[in-house]
Amino acid sequence: MSEKRLSNTIFLMYLATDAYVRRHNLSRAEFMALNAKYGLVKFIAECPDIFDPMTEAEMADELDEYIAHAA
Repeated sequence: MSEKRLSNTIFLMYLATDAYVRRHNLSRAEFMALNAKYGLVKFIAECPDIFDPMTEAEMADELDEYIAHAA
C-alpha cells in the first residue's frame, strides 16, 4: 500500500469512527468494546474505497449495517 493510500485509509478510519461515536453518543471506551467485538476499524481498513466517497452520516450508516449483519 502506498504511503498516500495508507494516509487516506487512516483518515477514513478516523472520520468513520468519529461519526459513529457522535451518532450513538459513545465514549471512546464503549466504541473500543464494539470494535473488539465486531472489528469495525479492520472493516474500514479492508475496504476504504467503500468509505471514501461517503458523507459522515453514510459512514455511520454503513457501520450500523455492518454490525446488524454481524450480530
